[in-house]
Amino acid sequence: MDPPRAQQRTFRRNAHVAYFQRCLRALPTAAQGHDPNRITIAYFCLSALDLLGALDDHVALDQRQRWADWIWSLQSPSGGFRGSPYMTTLGDHTSPPHLPSTYTALMTLAVLRAPLDRLNVPGLVSFISSCQCPDGSFSPLPADDGYISAGFQNDVRMSYCASVVADVIAAGLPTQTQTEFIARCKTWEGGYASRPGVIESQGKLLKENRLTTGGTTYCSVAALSMMGAIPEDPDASIRWLLQRQIGGFQGRPGKLEDVCYSFWCGAAITILGHAGLINGEADRAFLLAAQSPLGGFGKEPDDYPDPFHSYLALAALALSHQDGGLKQLDPRWNVSRETAHWLREEMIRVS
Repeated sequence: MDPPRAQQRTFRRNAHVAYFQRCLRALPTAAQGHDPNRITIAYFCLSALDLLGALDDHVALDQRQRWADWIWSLQSPSGGFRGSPYMTTLGDHTSPPHLPSTYTALMTLAVLRAPLDRLNVPGLVSFISSCQCPDGSFSPLPADDGYISAGFQNDVRMSYCASVVADVIAAGLPTQTQTEFIARCKTWEGGYASRPGVIESQGKLLKENRLTTGGTTYCSVAALSMMGAIPEDPDASIRWLLQRQIGGFQGRPGKLEDVCYSFWCGAAITILGHAGLINGEADRAFLLAAQSPLGGFGKEPDDYPDPFHSYLALAALALSHQDGGLKQLDPRWNVSRETAHWLREEMIRVS
């Protein structure tokens, strides 16, 4: 008989390989609402198999080629990638490329070792530039009058995606306004909110819109790192991040542990150079307790697994290098170091 999940101490590698293979074949009806982000789900599953060292043994070359061809079909003629073919039309204006989908598409192509000769690099540079708003933030869609995206979701998550893509293609984009935007997101606690500023109503200040979370702090720290910028008072950020560990990691004070924050907080601490301060044994125990007997991870023990939490739990375990068979993780790009190295070399080849 299997032990209760809260007492699990064994990493179920084979079950996780089978779980991500199942997710690539089919997802339950409840996942239909995520169809616009289909490329991101593919990234979670394929990058997980890469971290598990299972792509070569469990995925045939012709299948990898079909996946790569599907991703290339999502590339916009003008540059960048869409998240799904469900709304693809002949014109970019009714089905524009999407910044997070562009990030996950590039990472997934790298995981598949797909040659990047078909990558529209000049168009990609133009697309990233078109997503930047006057305040230095980035929008998920081109921030012009033709889209409703200006001011919508333009937060540090988009800054992170833009920074990774720019880092991959060596875009050489101006960074001053972007770093200034991220700096304004830092709170007195030491973490980073999604956006700076306040919410106003009829000219009256209602409340500050500065909710600090582990995810937005990771996005900010990683983006600044890729731009070669040094965060203001990094010790305060490290202190705030370390205070989120209560066994596993919580997203913000007063919340329960969640496996995704083991990655967000753990990777941010790693980028800041203090991974040794994490209680790796306690974090690993929490992550393993969240494993499903059939593979994958729930957000917490006894919760149902999903590709998002399952991938980030593996990524968190890969940060600590404690589980045999997991490849080391690049904490900035959030793929295996092996894949990140291949992608850098491939971009040199096609440049």
